Amino acid sequence: MAKRRHGLKLLWVIGILLAALLISKAEVVTLSDSNFEHLTQASTGGTTGSWLILFKANHCPHCKALQPHFDKLADDEEVSENGIVLALQDVPTSRKTSNRFEVRGFPTLIYLHKGHVYTYKGKREYDSIKAFLMGGFEQNNIDNIYRKRPIPPPPSLLEEAMTVAKAIGHELKDAAMGKSGTAGYAMIALITITLIIMIMFIVFLAMFFIPATSATSTHATKKKRA
Repeated sequence: MAKRRHGLKLLWVIGILLAALLISKAEVVTLSDSNFEHLTQASTGGTTGSWLILFKANHCPHCKALQPHFDKLADDEEVSENGIVLALQDVPTSRKTSNRFEVRGFPTLIYLHKGHVYTYKGKREYDSIKAFLMGGFEQNNIDNIYRKRPIPPPPSLLEEAMTVAKAIGHELKDAAMGKSGTAGYAMIALITITLIIMIMFIVFLAMFFIPATSATSTHATKKKRA
């Protein structure tokens, strides 16, 4: 009798543990440049489900404000039942992936779905983001509210360099228009100083080496004629 009670108690404890696991918070995947393609299979079209990815930075206050709404989506059964995986991507340490998806600021939400990427442009709150995931990305895209484009493949080294250059160009443009604050102006100042140093170095070479070479050639020509 005692053994039977002990067995029932053990089953009761196991049942509670299983229930706790079922109602526990869904896992939010942490992505990086090294595991992005392996986990999402974005460019291969693999059946890993749809992905809602939050590109963020630890020091960003707007990212911290969005985080509770993102966590609430992770707890949402309807989101999970639709095969939507939630993930975080740190922009400062994931420049390759950030440049690939043209992420220029944070927080940025992108949705990978059936070979396309949608950039979320709505309110940064739970209800609006869920409505977007539950089909709003298709309905509202008729009015071009959400940018839709094919998922870009992983870039080659040349394409990656060009993407980085393009991103720098955008940052410089924003800085010139006063949209990037002191950081943008600091970037312009740094590049300007670098260009000035390069020009001075070229002028230095031209002054001290080119004339000397010309003089040597002239002297050799005169000596040959003599």
